[in-house]
Amino acid sequence: MRDGRASFTIGIDTGGTFTDATLLTPSGDLVMGKAPTTPHDFSSGVMSAVGEVARQMELPVEELLGRTATFKHGTTVATNALITRTGAKVGLITTRGFEDTTTIMRAIGRVDGLSEDEVRHTTAVTKPEPIVPRGLIRGVRERIDPRGEVLIPLRMEDVDAAAHDLIEVERCDAIAVNLLHAWADPVHEDAIRARVRERGWDRRAYWSFGSDLSRVAGEYARANTAVLNSFVGSTVERYLADLEKKLRSAGLGGSFLVMQGNGGAVKRDRSIPIGSLQSGPAGGLISSAFMAGLLGHRKVLTTDMGGTSFDVSLIIDGTWPYADEPIFERFRILSPISQIESIGAGGGTIARVDPTTGRLLVGPQSAGASPGPVAYDEGGEQVTITDCDLALGYIDPEYFLGGRKKLNKAKAERAIRERIAEPLGLGVVEAAAGVYQIINSTMADLIRRQVVRSGHLPEEFVLYAFGGAGPVHAAEFARELGIGAIYVFPTSAVFSAFGAATADIVHSRLATFEAVLPFDASLLNARLDETEAELAALMRDEGFAEGGFALKRAVSMRFRRQTYGVEIPLPWDRLDAARLAELGRIFERQYEELYGAGTAFARAGMEIHQLRVDAVGTVTKPRLAQTRVGSADASSARKGARPAYFGGHFVETAVYERDRLDPGARVDGPAIVESPLTTVVIPPGHHAEIDAYRDLVLRAA
Repeated sequence: MRDGRASFTIGIDTGGTFTDATLLTPSGDLVMGKAPTTPHDFSSGVMSAVGEVARQMELPVEELLGRTATFKHGTTVATNALITRTGAKVGLITTRGFEDTTTIMRAIGRVDGLSEDEVRHTTAVTKPEPIVPRGLIRGVRERIDPRGEVLIPLRMEDVDAAAHDLIEVERCDAIAVNLLHAWADPVHEDAIRARVRERGWDRRAYWSFGSDLSRVAGEYARANTAVLNSFVGSTVERYLADLEKKLRSAGLGGSFLVMQGNGGAVKRDRSIPIGSLQSGPAGGLISSAFMAGLLGHRKVLTTDMGGTSFDVSLIIDGTWPYADEPIFERFRILSPISQIESIGAGGGTIARVDPTTGRLLVGPQSAGASPGPVAYDEGGEQVTITDCDLALGYIDPEYFLGGRKKLNKAKAERAIRERIAEPLGLGVVEAAAGVYQIINSTMADLIRRQVVRSGHLPEEFVLYAFGGAGPVHAAEFARELGIGAIYVFPTSAVFSAFGAATADIVHSRLATFEAVLPFDASLLNARLDETEAELAALMRDEGFAEGGFALKRAVSMRFRRQTYGVEIPLPWDRLDAARLAELGRIFERQYEELYGAGTAFARAGMEIHQLRVDAVGTVTKPRLAQTRVGSADASSARKGARPAYFGGHFVETAVYERDRLDPGARVDGPAIVESPLTTVVIPPGHHAEIDAYRDLVLRAA
């Protein structure tokens, strides 16, 4: 560790409750740290997590950062600004006659982002409060058609009037510009940009242009993309600049990269504020894809249960899907973001009794990092999942975060009694067990919907359980789904930070390309050439030589008159007539894999409506060494026993230290396996084995 020639890579994931850090050494060693997230100043939590890693390595923070070649950061700052509505005051400039697009929304906008339970209450379902109220939207005269031809020239006097009014009169902090069909040709948005710089308005407000963020048709979602980017833009950029300044002052000499929701990292000055949405959970996908390749798993369910949320995604054949139109805080956007389904189900999720119906409700609200669960003894009064796990004996109050934080079990049990048990006429343990069962069923329902919607069955997958709280619950929701194998990795507690540390440099571009098969393949080739030239310039700026990065191409296809498509990876760099015909056959096969035999209808005609290109610069990955598998005897790792709740009563349960379980060791349930950053619950009828990579593999007996 004290080799002066060493160059470290640090990955950081700021979650809703904890900030995780993973350090990779050149030899492939891993060091993990965790610190409470600090919502008042997220950078403080980051520095604390770095400090925890430095403490474990017995190095001063200055020396640790001085020997760090790359610092990669996944952040929730944009997400937090959206959730709390603490972004900028935004004005919108759009094509005259389309000023009401964002407020009219689409018909589905009334239910976008709502849970199934919320949608059932139809009388209470309303549109979300708009980020830009109607009074801050200005129209300008211009028109470009879908082919990119100018029908009405841009009236610059309208631009001047709109910008003056929004900045000087309305005092907007940020402006979004989204003109109709600018995705086909951004010439008018480019003209507005030039005018803004000429008049100095770019120094008075933060500006976002829809054509910079998305070249995809769909004025509503594209307008939202520009609006949300302006809303969070200055907050995200100010935070990243402040954090980098702190890191540089503390000794960081290497590069500072920002994770994006597409599963890659980019330079800070190349990062897009809205692109950092889902950047934390995307780290979990990167780690999962890495481990799936190492272990030879073709179908993987990724489940990330942290302190605030439960995130689910699928990895099939080493890749994960992108969301067609990801929804954030009930607004659809057009941005290349990994498809991850999230619900409010984490260690800090609040359980309560509905005063009207008398029903026990769990989530989606969270106690977060501050004040946190009642057991934290830091002012929290609402019962959380962590409080219930503690009452059921699954968590040791003396060993939380490896003993760095003591939990107040008595206080948690008193809150459960007063807020849950007595209103329901139950005992404390019965109430806690009810909360545990509800949250497990809620997570199982989310997984089931995600898998079935993709055309698969849950039992076809292995499950990766990560996040600090995930392994406590994984066996129960996996049993409900019929999943046979659960993997808990040594890095599971900081899996997203591990993914950030191993993330490649990735730039992505989406673009509308509409053509009905068969068509002249040179048209698609030309569009690919244009997109790839833009990406190549970005990768050169990232430090990659020509040919030093890979280009991954995909098209979204559908049968004519369909609304949504299926993304098909292109197995060729360019197409001709024969390859177009083969592409049609590939689409038919994949469509029927998703929706069942006989569902494809080629006679309706097939069309391409969108393309995506990813430029990927591969970075060095950790070398995880295999260890010889030895004896199944785990007795040397046993550290004691305590009562834990299984099958309706408490059972004296063996407790093992994770770090002392060697490859080959087998632990039969009921048992609990503890490490400083997470706990694995092994119910009766289950057993766990340690494989050659020191992964804990949990199965039903």
